[in-house]
Amino acid sequence: MKLTSTTGALLFSLVLVGCAGTSVQGGGSYKPTPGQKFVFNISDNARMSPEGQGIFETRLANQLSGSGQLASRTDKSARTIEVVVENYYMRHGAARALVGVMAGADNMRSSVIVKEAGTGTEVGRFRIESTNPTAMGTSRGMIEDHADKIVIYLQSGQ
Repeated sequence: MKLTSTTGALLFSLVLVGCAGTSVQGGGSYKPTPGQKFVFNISDNARMSPEGQGIFETRLANQLSGSGQLASRTDKSARTIEVVVENYYMRHGAARALVGVMAGADNMRSSVIVKEAGTGTEVGRFRIESTNPTAMGTSRGMIEDHADKIVIYLQSGQ
């Protein structure tokens, strides 16, 4: 009987972990250009916490810089990335630890518009959505994964 309870608890945990993640929607139109550099603007329509906003902006800048894709604001050949944060909800750490799934799910959703250098013509649009209904992981980790997925999509178009 003890083995059955342990197995059931393990399966339940795996199902919950499988619900967490980051996905890209509606991104069929964007085609990356090798060597393309970007500048970015973030519009916070969801009233992120100052801490969350700092984590997101820093991670996005670091990932673009690390991949050689971050341009200076004066670079006239750089495409512009407009990131619009549409939804942002993070559980308090204590709520996450004490009641886990019952406290709701952390989530963040952003629309990303890529604009051509000089003309401002839209060359791509996609939406990134990240969720974590479990007590595992951290808010920081989910926000960083969200920024990482944006950069990965800009590099690969997928």
